[in-house]
Amino acid sequence: MFRKIAVAVVLTLSVSGVSYAGLDAVKGLGKDLGKEAASTAKQGALSAVTKKLKKVQNEKGPIKFKTGKAEVDPACDKTMTAIAAIMTDYPGFHVQVDGHTDNVGKPEANMKLSQDRADAVVKYLVDKKGVAADRLSAKGFGDTQPIADNKSKAGQAKNRRVDFTVTKM
Repeated sequence: MFRKIAVAVVLTLSVSGVSYAGLDAVKGLGKDLGKEAASTAKQGALSAVTKKLKKVQNEKGPIKFKTGKAEVDPACDKTMTAIAAIMTDYPGFHVQVDGHTDNVGKPEANMKLSQDRADAVVKYLVDKKGVAADRLSAKGFGDTQPIADNKSKAGQAKNRRVDFTVTKM
C-alpha cells in the first residue's frame, strides 16, 4: 500500500510540472517491482522444489545403499525417477545431493563414504535418468549432522540418509 501512495505523489508532481525527475523514479520503481515479483516467484519455486524433494523419499522410499558401500540399490529406481521428474519440472535450480552417515566407524571413513554415496546418487541421476550434470553436485557430511540419536539402531538408520539442498542456478 505504501508504494501505491508514493507512486501517486510522484505522478502528481510530474503532471503539475514540478519535477520530471519524479517520472524517472516511477519508471525505476516499476523495474524494481518487476524484479521483486520475479524474485518472489523464484523463491516460491525454490521452496516448492525443496518440499517435493524432501517428500519424494517418504512417498517412494528412501535412497538405500548396501552396508559400507556406495552403490545405489536398484530397488530405489522409483525414487530416483521421481527425483529426475522434479528436476525436469523445475529447470532453473541446482540440487546438491547431501550424503550423511551414522557415527559407527571412524569419522574419516564416514566422511569418505558419505561423499561417495552422494557422488553415486549424482551419477545415477545423470547416467540413468538423464539429469544434466551441471544441475547437480554432491557433498558428504559424514556423521557431522545427525537428525536422530546414534545410541540406538533406529537412530543410526535415520542418520544414514541422503538429503537435497536446492539453490538457484
